[in-house]
Amino acid sequence: MSNKQTQMINTYCIRKGLIRKANLNYNIQKYISKNPNSILKKSTPETWFFEVIHIDYLDEALEEIFEVVQECKENDERIEEEKVKFILKPSLGNKGAEIKIFYSIEQLRNVFEGNKTLDDKEDHEEDEDEEKEVEVEEAEVEIEEVDDDDDESMFHIREWVIQRYISNPLLINNRKFHIRSYILAISNLRVFLYKEMLALFALNSYSPTDINNSLSHLTNTCLQVNENSFKESNQVKLFWDLSSEEGINENDLEIIFDQIKLILNDCFESVSNEVIQFMPLENAFELFGFDFLVDQHKNVYFLEANSFPDFKQTGDRLSHVISSLFEGTIKLAVAPFFKDEKISSDNEDSNFCLIFNKYNKYKK
Repeated sequence: MSNKQTQMINTYCIRKGLIRKANLNYNIQKYISKNPNSILKKSTPETWFFEVIHIDYLDEALEEIFEVVQECKENDERIEEEKVKFILKPSLGNKGAEIKIFYSIEQLRNVFEGNKTLDDKEDHEEDEDEEKEVEVEEAEVEIEEVDDDDDESMFHIREWVIQRYISNPLLINNRKFHIRSYILAISNLRVFLYKEMLALFALNSYSPTDINNSLSHLTNTCLQVNENSFKESNQVKLFWDLSSEEGINENDLEIIFDQIKLILNDCFESVSNEVIQFMPLENAFELFGFDFLVDQHKNVYFLEANSFPDFKQTGDRLSHVISSLFEGTIKLAVAPFFKDEKISSDNEDSNFCLIFNKYNKYKK
């Protein structure tokens, strides 16, 4: 940007070290190696980088995740309830796109072998003109389908992560949920946690052995809205209102909240000096969506970070949460930069708490 004193941007240009799951895991593991007592050591699921350039090279890719392969082989000797499960995710993706759960290599193979790439069709030549025309038409249809999926189709994804699946999530009314928190990063670099977090629930009751029931395991609201049984008040709740639910109380929520603050602090510290992968700018700010999962013992796990989070997941009923988020963002990030006297800019907002300050290391 040409003038850092008069121009401000609402995103950091470089932040792949935070929002790409493979890059983030690399940075976290690097940080843990230097800070073995970090909360990240126990709050991040074991993760493997999995790159599939083409279906023909799947066997080579499997050789790079030999721990996963070995665990899957041992699953053959285990009963259904004791099988160790894994979750496959695109390294850069959102809205639950292409997420799969598996516990055998055959299941993992089927994810890819069941989705033939366009290259397979382009490389295949037929002698008869009619067959060639059919192939061209099929390829055009597939290209259109890829475009409709916003390039999140498996035709285009080559970089994945595999994580050890957290199979003992905390359940409320026998349903799995994850916590969505909104994070405000300002300049280079102060980070605030917006206290009004959301609890996003799975549509179906939790079924640990039925891995094909995605609406039991995946809690993304965008996967549920077209289902007849979807009801916004059941699927999207305020985190602090969960104390009224059976099996969790206010003290539990405070313990969970404290863990989230510590995780966020160490997460941003792990990327704050990785300038090639995360470069906060003096005249910029950005809102991120961070997702967390809680297990039955009230341990918090950090799942992922998203840029430009989907605010629609909040729904109409809780739209005031987003309005307050934007108002606080203007107060904390925008007004001080432009020195707007019409807006209070005392760098404080009761709905936000400071969880990281690069130049004045701070832990709540």
